[in-house]
This record gives sequence, structure tokens and C-alpha cells, in this order.
Amino acid sequence: MSGARKGVLTGRRILILFAAFFGTVASADAVLVASALRTWSGLEEASPYQASQRYNAELSRARAQDALGWRLDTSAAPLPAGAVITATLTDGEGRPLRGKTLRARLERPTDKRFDVVADLPEVSDGTYAAWAEAVPRGQWDLVVEVLGGDGVAFRRRHRIVLN
Repeated sequence: MSGARKGVLTGRRILILFAAFFGTVASADAVLVASALRTWSGLEEASPYQASQRYNAELSRARAQDALGWRLDTSAAPLPAGAVITATLTDGEGRPLRGKTLRARLERPTDKRFDVVADLPEVSDGTYAAWAEAVPRGQWDLVVEVLGGDGVAFRRRHRIVLN
């Protein structure tokens, strides 16, 4: 059977076709899995159990924050080499709150390695601002915290898009 005609499907040719097809699929899967494992760890919380144990403390902190009656308006504006983060802090009557310590974080929802932290010094009565360098365009979570004597006294988080 050494003189098989062209175009005739033999057992050997079918085996080669199957091996080539499944080899291509397996190779593509291997590349995708390697890329996924290399680009994102998948770890959002180091210990989900410990995070669940902090739930009641977070609820208590949220109630204490609401009782303050403060209002925190935040924004981020893109610039060619970064972004300007601005926060305005007022009390329940709309009066500016002066002399507070504010910290901002731009958190990348898809990759925590790009997160940026900036302290916000007071630039005028109740207005705090900072420059964050090397902030790529795209979707971010802007988290601004007012620090108090025993940790974070007030926190606001919202999703923004830097174009």
C-alpha cells in the first residue's frame, strides 16, 4: 500500500488531521492560560474569611460617618502626564472644613498594580488638591479618605473615567 492516491482519506491522514486540529486548539489554550496567569493574580482580598469578619465593623463605621453629616465632593481631571485630584469637604451646614488630613487613591479596577496614592494638602478653605503622576487613561475608582485620630473618619468612593 505504498502508492496511495492523492485525495484519498486514509487512516494515517485522518490521524494527522485530528492531531493538527487538536494540537492547534491546545496550543491556543496554553497561550491564553499563560497570558491570564501572568497578567493578573486574581487575588482581590488576601483572606476572604477575615474580610467577612470585618463586615460589622464596616457597618458601624458607615453609621458613624453618616452621623458626622459631612459632604465630600471629589473629582479627578486628566492632564498630559497625570491627573489632578480635587476634594471639597464641608460640614452639614455647608461650611468648609479646614485643617483636615486627606488621602486619595486612584484604584484601577482591573489591575491593582497601577494604583496611585496621593496626600491632598489644603489649597483653600475646605478644598484639598494634589497632582498624581503617570496615571494612564481609562476607568478608575477614586477613593478619598479623611483621616482622624483613630484611622479613617470619612471615606468616599466612586467610579470615574479619565479620557
